[in-house]
Amino acid sequence: MKPVLPFLMAGDPALEKLPGWLAEARGLGLDTIEVGLPHSDPIADGPVLQAAAQRAITAGATPRRVLECLARCPDSPDIVLFTYLNPLWQLGAGELIRLLRPTPVKSLLVVDLPFGEEPAWEEQLRAAGYPLVPLLTPTTSLARVAQLLNRSRQGGAGFAQNFVYLVARLGVTGQNGPMDLDSVQVRVAAVRGLTDRPLAVGFGLSAPAALDAVRAMGARPVVGSDVVERLAAGKTLRAALTAAGPPEPES
Repeated sequence: MKPVLPFLMAGDPALEKLPGWLAEARGLGLDTIEVGLPHSDPIADGPVLQAAAQRAITAGATPRRVLECLARCPDSPDIVLFTYLNPLWQLGAGELIRLLRPTPVKSLLVVDLPFGEEPAWEEQLRAAGYPLVPLLTPTTSLARVAQLLNRSRQGGAGFAQNFVYLVARLGVTGQNGPMDLDSVQVRVAAVRGLTDRPLAVGFGLSAPAALDAVRAMGARPVVGSDVVERLAAGKTLRAALTAAGPPEPES
């Protein structure tokens, strides 16, 4: 399978599905996968992921239940926990770290927490082995990028603890329409000039040509909304990962 960073929404359509999907991801040769922690006010998510989060919450997927489920998933790729600050804040750093320890989670992507806003909390998580993933938007200045790269350096092994997430365009996840890949390439090259850390590019990627273009830039494409829709419709992860095109026939 070509390099890709898939996104799953934990608890949609049921939390019991998650262990099987993670085991399938491992069988497909994926080394890292994003798992969304459902939140009632997902400001960075488009309609598809908003609906998925609401279905998961309605089905009882609380942050604690999701993390307890992940603790029962030893046959899993490394996990990047995609989340918002409020669910983590309610748990508290100490309890969060306790719940994370038996899971395959290696890092956290907290989309509404700018680096430096909660330095003591960030450092407590990083010291426990759970760095926050730098999230670079199209409007993040290169001076700020350099600062984020320095603050977020973990030193651990593996993609999940070291990668940098580049937002491909302004707005929310799952946006349709053509993407300005030339601008994305310029941005990737600029960030690559500052770091040798692995890069991922997401928000609005789905067309196979766009995924291949991101790979050609030396970055890993993130696919989320298409995958979430197909999994909710009962497809296997393999079929769901055939983004932007008819799913492969199921055997």
